[in-house]
Amino acid sequence: MALARNRAIEHQFLSFINREQLFGQTDCILLTVSGGLDSVVMAELFRMAGFQYGIAHVNFQLRGAESDEDEAFVRALAEQHGVRFHTTRLPAKQQAEEQGISTQMAARHLRYAWFEQLAEVNGYASIATAHHQDDVLETILINLVRGTGLTGLRGIPIRQGRIIRPLWFADRETIGDYAREKGLVWREDSSNASDKYRRNRLRHQVIPILKEMNPNLLQTLQTTVARLQSADQLLEAEIRRSWEEIAVNRPEGVFLSVQQLLNQREWAFRLSEWLKPYGFQYVQIDPLAEAVRGDGFGQKFQSATHQVLRDRDYLVLSSLQAVANQEIQLVELPSGDLSVSDHFSLRFEIIEFLNGFQIPSNHEIACLDADRISWPLTIRRWQTGDRFQPLGMKGKQSVGNFLTNQKVSLTDRRSAWVVVAGDAIAWLIGYRPDDRYRVTDQTRKILKIERRFVGQ
Repeated sequence: MALARNRAIEHQFLSFINREQLFGQTDCILLTVSGGLDSVVMAELFRMAGFQYGIAHVNFQLRGAESDEDEAFVRALAEQHGVRFHTTRLPAKQQAEEQGISTQMAARHLRYAWFEQLAEVNGYASIATAHHQDDVLETILINLVRGTGLTGLRGIPIRQGRIIRPLWFADRETIGDYAREKGLVWREDSSNASDKYRRNRLRHQVIPILKEMNPNLLQTLQTTVARLQSADQLLEAEIRRSWEEIAVNRPEGVFLSVQQLLNQREWAFRLSEWLKPYGFQYVQIDPLAEAVRGDGFGQKFQSATHQVLRDRDYLVLSSLQAVANQEIQLVELPSGDLSVSDHFSLRFEIIEFLNGFQIPSNHEIACLDADRISWPLTIRRWQTGDRFQPLGMKGKQSVGNFLTNQKVSLTDRRSAWVVVAGDAIAWLIGYRPDDRYRVTDQTRKILKIERRFVGQ
């Protein structure tokens, strides 16, 4: 009977790998082994199947001698299997304190980063973890407690980049029965018995009640997860389609028409999904939605890396790095095009002022009296307090007021640059030169500056 059950799980293991196409017969897989029941069984199933694999173990040194004993146990297991063994010690507690996160989260980040590095350096096709159906259920419940969307209700995916879960099909009871009937030895983590951790409280107190209510809970879970996965894929396709429909890429960022956004069904939810990859949290969507509904403009919302600006007719998504202060100084004329940002460059040229010369009627070109220019030249974004004398005007005006009078949008105002000669603005790039540097009958040489956009 035991032999039949053993063969059953081994057959299910192979069938699952083939059905999900987790890896090829000749691929070498990195097994992440803690020394606990699940990962020891995973290693045994790989050994029985004759697959190529290596074993990796992380010692976080969180449980003193017990952690060191785990490391020694896994090392001996790798020797018994005759496969390569990789181990390291990582400072999870220290990183948690430095970053202000839980030790468990710090440990997760550290170990997966190390696994990825190992796989890259040693040529492992995939990284296998021993997550199973009970882990999937626990993860779904944790996500529900925290608050989640469809993706969170799918729990732990079978495949995630280079990570694969070849035990995803099995439950903890089946895995335990297999280990005992095979006479396998494993390590028990003492922290698993403590209800200090949220996952353990769910495992010990909540899930037994759910299994009483539905003895086939884990079997029905697989069906539920499959349906949720299909729904999530359909949702992702629709979210992607609607983004591509209204998102317009410009040098200043991504522009989303407010009117087109409001015409979308469930537009606030779509907006939250669009902004998620840029670090925005769902809790930020309510105030952002209010800004979309309102008639005002100028509100800014930020994630760690990006900003959304509510302009008159658009929401503008831009990188915070893109709006960082940048300054370029020139002590002499550059020999070629000067790259100023990811979006444009400047081309400088000194030309003789001859009779018949026509100043181009192009806002992207400035013609200045070269003899009046004071060096060095500085190219930077305009700043509050900047003043200049727009061409054709007698008095000075602040750059901010000039842009407002020209009805320049908030986004374009933010991305405006100036050329400063000495300590005076010579050109508000793309808008107006300073009158003090205008070409006159007495001009002998012209400094011609042309803004050229990427791809032009």
